[in-house]
Amino acid sequence: MSMYNNDYNNYNSGNHNGRRGGIGWLVVSVALVMLIVGGMLGAILVRGQNPLEQGDVIESQAPEETDDQEKAPEQKPEETPDVPLDPDFSFDDADETLDLPGFSTYVADLVESVQDSVVGISNYTEAMFMDGTTQIAQGSGSGVIISEDGYVVTNYHVISGASKVTVLFNDGEEVDAQVVGYDSVLDIALLKIEKEGLTAAKLGNSDDLRSGEFAVAIGSPLGHELAGTVTFGTISSAKRSLTLSDGYAVEMIQTDAAINPGNSGGALVNMNGELIGINARKTSGMTSDGAVIEGLGFAIPINQVKPVVEELIQTGTIKRPGLGITCRLIQGYNSRYEVIYGMEVVTVTEGSGADKAGLREGDIILELDGEAIQSDTGMRAWLYSKKVGDVVELTVQRNGEKLTMQVELTEIAAN
Repeated sequence: MSMYNNDYNNYNSGNHNGRRGGIGWLVVSVALVMLIVGGMLGAILVRGQNPLEQGDVIESQAPEETDDQEKAPEQKPEETPDVPLDPDFSFDDADETLDLPGFSTYVADLVESVQDSVVGISNYTEAMFMDGTTQIAQGSGSGVIISEDGYVVTNYHVISGASKVTVLFNDGEEVDAQVVGYDSVLDIALLKIEKEGLTAAKLGNSDDLRSGEFAVAIGSPLGHELAGTVTFGTISSAKRSLTLSDGYAVEMIQTDAAINPGNSGGALVNMNGELIGINARKTSGMTSDGAVIEGLGFAIPINQVKPVVEELIQTGTIKRPGLGITCRLIQGYNSRYEVIYGMEVVTVTEGSGADKAGLREGDIILELDGEAIQSDTGMRAWLYSKKVGDVVELTVQRNGEKLTMQVELTEIAAN
């Protein structure tokens, strides 16, 4: 009995403790559920009061750009184009101007407007035969008609030594020409022909030339069979300083338009159809190291030709400063066996500056304004740098003595 009661009491005691443990876990579970639900409600309430900005969300989600990704072009509002200064200007006209066939046609029309002003020049000399004397052609070149009354410009070397000069037109007509005068230094000659209906070239302004401009050369290379030959190129240098064979320094126009023997005296024309130069020379051949020389042609600027032509029309000659002597280059040695040069006076012109200064035949000029003479071309270059009326100092050797003379330069004919 007592044993039973003890078992019952033990059982009852164990059941009582188990009920208390189950109620505790239930309370904890309910509390956790309420806490989670409360947190969710709180989050909803907070989100409603402080929502995230859209930009923040996009920024946090946007991928970073890389160099390989192309950026979309920025869209700009259309702008109204500026109105050209010329109300008649149109881009259609500009396109036509830059059109290559249009430009080619323009150049062809330009040549047609100028080609009748360019003529051929023939140089004749007398030859003796058993049956008498006759005229034979010894050379040819080109020329340009510069006035409707018959003045024609060419190079001096084209007509040098001629007993007769003729002008040949594009239609094959050949007429005699009179040599009005020439400047052998600048290499310009002026001819006069008698003929009606001449077309004169329009003279341009060579001072306005710029390197890189287009140019056309017209002439008769290699003879009259190729008369009217046209070559196209650029102004390689608008002002190229050259020293001619006699020491005269001159500015010339350099061009790569092909110039050959026979082109001398012909026209160099700009894109306005204006005569800007008289073709005069070219550099050809090979350099000392074997390089071939190409595209080096030269023309006398028309602004240098104009005053020469005007003076030749008025006086028939060109005046330049001179000493009034003829002389020849000699060389000798000084006491140290060094080579020295001098100009031996051959003749003295009566009334000239040299004559008035007391210079005599046989005198040897050693120095010019204190500078030793090195060559005859050097002496000419020195003279060409002076003006009529300048007073120069000469150091002269006479009978073993040195004298100093002051000489006033006077006018001499350049031809």
